[in-house]
Amino acid sequence: MNQQAQLNENIARYVQKLAVNPEQPEIHFQLGNLYVKKQQWQLAIKSYEQAIHFNPQLLKAYSYLARLYETKLNNTYKSTDYWYQAIKLNPDSVTAEKYLILGNILAAQKKLEKAIDCYQQAITLSPNFLDAYHRLAELLLTQNQPQTAIQTYQKGVRCNPQNSQFHWALTQALAKQKQWKLANQHYQNAIALEQDFPSEFPPKLEFEPHNWQAYHQLGKVLQYKKQFAIAITLFGKVNQLQPNFIPAYIHIANIYRQLEKYQFAFYYYRQTIIIAPQDHSLHKKAIQSCQNILQTLANPQPELYYQWGQLLRSQGYFTKAIAAYQEAIKLNPKFDQAYIGIQYTEVAESQLEQLINFYQQIVKDCPYPLAWGNLGDALTQQGKIEEAIACYRTSAYQQSIQRYPHLTQLNWPAKKEKAPDFLIVGATKCGTSSLYYYLSHHPQILFSHKKELDFFRKYFNRGIDWYLSHFPTITDHNNFITGEATPNYLRFPIVAARIKQYCPKTKLIILLRNPVDRTVSWHFHKQNSGLTNDNLQDAITKEIKLLETLSESEIINMGFSNPDNIISSLYYYEIKAWMQCLPAQQFLILKSEDLYNYPETTMARVFDFLGLPANNLNHYPKINGGSYSSIDPELRKTLTEYFQPHNKLLEEYLNAKFNW
Repeated sequence: MNQQAQLNENIARYVQKLAVNPEQPEIHFQLGNLYVKKQQWQLAIKSYEQAIHFNPQLLKAYSYLARLYETKLNNTYKSTDYWYQAIKLNPDSVTAEKYLILGNILAAQKKLEKAIDCYQQAITLSPNFLDAYHRLAELLLTQNQPQTAIQTYQKGVRCNPQNSQFHWALTQALAKQKQWKLANQHYQNAIALEQDFPSEFPPKLEFEPHNWQAYHQLGKVLQYKKQFAIAITLFGKVNQLQPNFIPAYIHIANIYRQLEKYQFAFYYYRQTIIIAPQDHSLHKKAIQSCQNILQTLANPQPELYYQWGQLLRSQGYFTKAIAAYQEAIKLNPKFDQAYIGIQYTEVAESQLEQLINFYQQIVKDCPYPLAWGNLGDALTQQGKIEEAIACYRTSAYQQSIQRYPHLTQLNWPAKKEKAPDFLIVGATKCGTSSLYYYLSHHPQILFSHKKELDFFRKYFNRGIDWYLSHFPTITDHNNFITGEATPNYLRFPIVAARIKQYCPKTKLIILLRNPVDRTVSWHFHKQNSGLTNDNLQDAITKEIKLLETLSESEIINMGFSNPDNIISSLYYYEIKAWMQCLPAQQFLILKSEDLYNYPETTMARVFDFLGLPANNLNHYPKINGGSYSSIDPELRKTLTEYFQPHNKLLEEYLNAKFNW
């Protein structure tokens, strides 16, 4: 009996055992091991999760689930949860450094309570672990718990009374909260513990906003004397008092680079690049410094190249950004974010041939779905439509069977004939990525090989065969449905007319977010994508003046412009134009706030609209959320008042309440 036959026999035996003892965790666990040997990852995961359901203390199951999600499904979000559970069950196996690393990942995923727990555990194991104190305090500050952050540093001082770095850290935390007396006290303690403190500076320095120049000068001296931790603290104070003082960012970046803490160095070089005008010498110096770091790293991580690509794209350096994404892919051919980064970056004609050769080598060595799809994009841009169609079909097929291996056993049509079953047509920055993610977990939904196809607006002249090649052909069967999400569609009435012509029965889903929040989010999205350099206040002022001169017809047909933050939040005019073209029963219109706050209930409405059974998730993460500072209250008030009459028109037209 060959190995596969033996595996099948063993699986059948364990399935029989489960029929008799369905609540035995060890049987589920062993069945999971067998599925792993068959490389049936989804079935293995299901078995391990059943094992945990019946025995929440089964440590090995958590560890195996974490590895499967990380290495086989590229789902670090789920993987991290299972690593955390495994560590909680076996805390003695973990070092303080590992707690710190896991805490950083959890914090990046917005799992803040778990991240805080990891940092606290790191401190318990190593009371002099300054980085753990820093990360914990930073997280507490983002949680609006400044006093708890101070208490964290106070604990560090108690455990390390002779370590000046803890006194400096506490000094900065106290100063941020303007507790000047205590800040001065710990500042004096820090100086007293520094044996070679520069004599040209007095032992007293008042922590007052007007004195930021003194912080800067003192920081430079301490940097020269390699008192790096103290220098960073002082330059950080300069940044707090003078946020646009560019040299302080460069000083901190240079220190972290010297300490070989390249992630931190990148962050401060990034701040320099963002703040400094492109013709500023320090802007150019920061870009060159990042390039030099990447060239000298012995083992660069793909994430570092990806971050670099994102930054370059935000500054409009598209050719350099694509080169950075390619470096990330070379290091990890299955690094999804880098492929997606290229999808959203303008590719110069001069770069196309090299990019095509690059993708062709990738799919030869590692036939990854996103590589096939991106190759199709590059060939399309060259006008090689038939070659591109073949790539898209391969990408859609590979993506589907990667997710559901059993689909290889079905009969796949050579080409897709039917229109997509549904489209998520808008609006931008309203949660369409989250909705797309939740829908993608339904076993009867097989999406196009990438989220945004933009066919009915941008690529309509490439033909319907080109468009349909992006979808899995198996979705022409009744057991599956497919769709795509291009949130820019809603802004263009011509799209509705084209959908009516080619997809007259396709269902349409629209998400609408509080227009004030959407307006702000869209502005910063464009800023981060290198599409605008305007600040928010100027953009809003300019657009309000422009809108005073426009008719309803001009608003409806405006399309893309700069600025277009408010126009693209005037939902009434967009939806009215679409519903004059397509029947109202073809639409499902949802509030973004309902999707965020009541995801299970909202998704039940979506599945009902699509004619599918509900598919609840254990967790509903917010996908592709923007990050930006809170806006000026007066500006928010201006926007709120501006949108009120337009919101009323929308509510009357749809006979619905949005309460924005």
